[in-house]
Formats: sequence, C-alpha cells, structure tokens
Amino acid sequence: MYQVNNRIRVDSRDHMGELVERFRQAPERMKKVPGFVSFRLLQAEDGTHLVAETVFESKEDFIRWTESEHFAQAHGERKEQQTRNPATEGFEVLIP
Repeated sequence: MYQVNNRIRVDSRDHMGELVERFRQAPERMKKVPGFVSFRLLQAEDGTHLVAETVFESKEDFIRWTESEHFAQAHGERKEQQTRNPATEGFEVLIP
C-alpha cells in the first residue's frame, strides 16, 4: 500500500471551515477511484494546518489518480500546484 499525506496550511477559522467542508465528501467520492483504500483528514492541535491522508493499493494507483479527470475535477486549477506541492509526502505502508 501507498499513503500520501498532504499538509495544508490554514489561514483562519473560516478557511478551516471551508477546507473541512471541501474534504467532507472525499471518502465517498474517492470510492470510485481504482486502487483507493482510505482517506482521513487530521487537524493539528495548534490549528495551523490540516493533514489529508489518502491510502492507495499502490504508488502506481496514486500516480494514475493524479493524472485522471477525477483528480482534475477535485483540484480544479490547483492540479499542477498539488502535484508539485512540497507539503505532499508519499510513504510505502510497511505495517497497515
């Protein structure tokens, strides 16, 4: 399995609310994506950022998703930024 963590800076309470709402439907929407396993959204204790954790069956499944229409629709104009975002990290899952 392959896990991707995306650290997202939060600018204000309103911004936090907008992000949480945007991600609220992510698990249901992602069920349609081949290789998708799970999604979680975490909030830092200090409220400065969120971490979106998405798990795929493989790194290849993740890469295919980033190249898909589904990804483009979910990220809109942010697609190029997201794929190069230094706050995004990938991990091979050793112990699920």
